[in-house]
Amino acid sequence: MKSTLMNKKLWNICLKWGLLLGAMLSILELVKMVARNVQYGSTQVFDIAMIVGYILVLYSAVKEFKDHYPARLSFPKAFMACLIVSFIGSVLLFGYDMVHYAVIERDGLQKKYDTALQNFKTVVDKDTVTADELTYYLDTVKVMIAQEEKTVLSDNTISDSVCKNIQKGIDMISRFYDEKVTLQRKTDTANNYRLGNFSAYGRKVLMETLSIYVSQNEEEASTPYVQDAIQGVNSQLAQVNMADKRFEENKSHVPHYEKPGRYAAVCAMMDMLYGMFFGLFIALFHYRSKNTIEDVQPAYVGNNEEENIPQDENLKNE
Repeated sequence: MKSTLMNKKLWNICLKWGLLLGAMLSILELVKMVARNVQYGSTQVFDIAMIVGYILVLYSAVKEFKDHYPARLSFPKAFMACLIVSFIGSVLLFGYDMVHYAVIERDGLQKKYDTALQNFKTVVDKDTVTADELTYYLDTVKVMIAQEEKTVLSDNTISDSVCKNIQKGIDMISRFYDEKVTLQRKTDTANNYRLGNFSAYGRKVLMETLSIYVSQNEEEASTPYVQDAIQGVNSQLAQVNMADKRFEENKSHVPHYEKPGRYAAVCAMMDMLYGMFFGLFIALFHYRSKNTIEDVQPAYVGNNEEENIPQDENLKNE
């Protein structure tokens, strides 16, 4: 009977705090909607608020149960209380999300997806060009140079000697550019070789290379043709953006929920996992902070001190 009453008390306590947890998470979702509408960027505040709220609710729930528990609260019971509270809160959040994204904010999931894409794009822009991406870029430049060279040499009015100098000059620029971009990556990965900056930097290096060549070959008849070819490559490179390339290749990894049910289920599951994680530490804290069992003093039978002193059978009075 006593055990039944305690189980009922546990459920009542967990139900109360579970409803409070669900209400807190639901209000947080509503605040996030307002933040999206006003384009408030500090989303970390909401994550911190959720963590603090989770810890306070679970701590208070286990503490109340501990205060009403007549015996020593065991770790399994403390952890079970955290799981029940988290489950009730997750169920309530699931129901709220279903209503929120089906009635209150019907375009909310698309807004969240757009924000997630923008955040992912920001992360990509700050990342560094990989060796494979650099190889792809330089190979692309070589193909463009070959195309521009072919276009220039298709002019039948150019003499054979000038054609040879054109080929020699373009080949020289291509090799110098390839070596400079490759070697510079080892010492300049902090800024120019970030994906968001690299494409503009690559064009800048190409024009600097061309400028050096022109200054050293001003008198050559082939120089104007070489200059036209490299400038044509530079114009084409305006369409090559390594940050956009990586973004397009990996944006499918960003979660996109089109139906409220799927999003609500994922959120509820994640919140349940949060509850399990925080519940482990909270249950351990309450379990270790409980009072120790008082030592039970042995009861002795007798009316005087001599009778209360245990006697050894082998001792006999003389």
